[in-house]
Amino acid sequence: MSNKELEIVIDTITAADRRFTYNETLTLENVLEPEVSSAYFAEKTVKKESLKDGTYQYTFDKETSTDSKTKRSNVVKAIHKSINDELSSQHKEVKLIDITKVINEKETGKKWPLQSHAKDSTLTFDQYKNETKIYYKKIPSAQMGYQVYLVTETKNLKDKKVKIKIHEKEEKDKDDKNKSVFKILKTKDDTLPVKVFAKKEDTTTDTEVSDWIEIDVKEENGNIDGDDLFLYKEENENKIEVGIKKIQLRPKEDKIKTEGEDAHKSFEGWQEALYIRENETDDGKKAIEDAKARKTARDAEGENATIMAFDKEAIKRIYPSGKINAPKTAVIGQEIEYILDIKNTDTAKEEDKNNIRWSFYVQGESKTDKKSTYITSKSKSGLYTYAKTEVVDGKNKLTIVFDEALKGKKVQIEPFRGEPELSITPQFVRTTTVQEASTPKIAQHETTSLWLTTQCDSMEKPGEMINKDFKDYFKLNSLHWVNPLDIMELRGWYGEKQWTPTKSTFHGRTGGKHDGLDLYSPTGKNVYACFEGAITFREDPSGYGNRIFLEGEYRGKTYYLMYAHLTTYKTGPVKIGDIIGTTGQTGNAKGQASKMAHLHFEVRTVKNSKPSFDPLQEIKELGNCVVKNPDKNSQK
Repeated sequence: MSNKELEIVIDTITAADRRFTYNETLTLENVLEPEVSSAYFAEKTVKKESLKDGTYQYTFDKETSTDSKTKRSNVVKAIHKSINDELSSQHKEVKLIDITKVINEKETGKKWPLQSHAKDSTLTFDQYKNETKIYYKKIPSAQMGYQVYLVTETKNLKDKKVKIKIHEKEEKDKDDKNKSVFKILKTKDDTLPVKVFAKKEDTTTDTEVSDWIEIDVKEENGNIDGDDLFLYKEENENKIEVGIKKIQLRPKEDKIKTEGEDAHKSFEGWQEALYIRENETDDGKKAIEDAKARKTARDAEGENATIMAFDKEAIKRIYPSGKINAPKTAVIGQEIEYILDIKNTDTAKEEDKNNIRWSFYVQGESKTDKKSTYITSKSKSGLYTYAKTEVVDGKNKLTIVFDEALKGKKVQIEPFRGEPELSITPQFVRTTTVQEASTPKIAQHETTSLWLTTQCDSMEKPGEMINKDFKDYFKLNSLHWVNPLDIMELRGWYGEKQWTPTKSTFHGRTGGKHDGLDLYSPTGKNVYACFEGAITFREDPSGYGNRIFLEGEYRGKTYYLMYAHLTTYKTGPVKIGDIIGTTGQTGNAKGQASKMAHLHFEVRTVKNSKPSFDPLQEIKELGNCVVKNPDKNSQK
């Protein structure tokens, strides 16, 4: 709608015996109400395109000899430089290959190759226009923790602001179809908080719970092609009104800080909300109930009913021959069984088996006497909360539940007659490491759906806001994999002047050497657990330096990930996305130039065997995100 003009004319006004004439034209502006036509999650890709754009006529400014291969090559280079120095500011070029083709072209009726080109003679070349298009493609889903973009396409909001809220979709409860629930949020009034970048490619700032995400709307050089919105890096006649904000699909905090804290306030909370762990499955719940029932039964047993009576004459009887059968690790609070696995040739009688006793002691702790190690009661403070000795199917059996005071310690269990040897002979003794219960494994990965609300100021009704919902649902997927570094690109420098990123790939060295990836990283950068598991350390001073192995499962398969040349590191159980160390230059990376700093990263299926596969092919997330041709200026 165009603006309208109103002409006001006041003629012949008399005041104080004076006459006046007033004539003025006023322009009435049409106030157009702003509109957000779409809002969505997108991923960004940059494409450089070279489009044919007519021809360029080159004129020789002097007689130019081309009677040899060397001269022709030099002329080609000189023409290429001259033309492109002129065209570069217009983002245009003539290609070297086209100039070479024309200079070497055979012309009918002329001696070939031409011996020279006369002054003021001309040559015609194809001309190309270079365009860099930045695509923001609408995406239906992404994994939590990933960086994506919020895009709003608008009208009448140029140089103003639009705000966005992220909501979670209510879903029907699996057990009660009449009830709606959220997987991450608690109520429909909650908003999913995410990390927001101050600028499109800047450092992050953080939203708080229920905050609106504010986006500047600009008129950009660009266009829309289906689900693809693209912007031109160069000036272009096509214009589009759009607001774009880079975000990371995770909240500010890493860990749940307090028991009962709202899940959506921490990244750990997001993860756990979308994981179904083994203890949350039907089988897992049944196992928990069974364990509770066994504890109830144990508690009900009499104090003197669990330990077999012992015949003082047992020393005269035959000792059953065999070895101890039991796990090497035990979990605090859970039953563990030790069985004297008797040989078929054993001549011990039943009364002999009924006179076997059991000894228990902690490695490294002093023993006042052998009798202090005997298991003679149902429980013993600081050692075990339950013990039972019996003969089952003709075999001697000890059932025991270790006390939490033994966490991390090694205990030795020994069956004996007469008195124990208190040795570490494997035939007669089982050494067991007592551990706290580990986090149940992830049995199932779930997703949840997100939708957006936009808000902007009304122009027709100042002070009022225009809200609009966009329920083209976006799937937020639970984590299968987290990259080991924030920036994932191959190391390029292999010397002061040698730039060869291909040497950083799997088997990228001479003779097929190099068993992993060299990922560029300045020292001191965080290193992350790619999946949930346990870490062990193995030093290699002359090679990999400080290195750790992360053992865990990725998409149902067990892997061992090796992180090498670290400065700091941690061991033990970790969750996906945990910081597990920092990059460094230990081992044979010590003393290398800072621009050569890197994380050596391997993906193995056998811990102590070198991998036989390319990790970029084996792990799809790596293949999708590792930059294989990095910019050398980014590695300094």
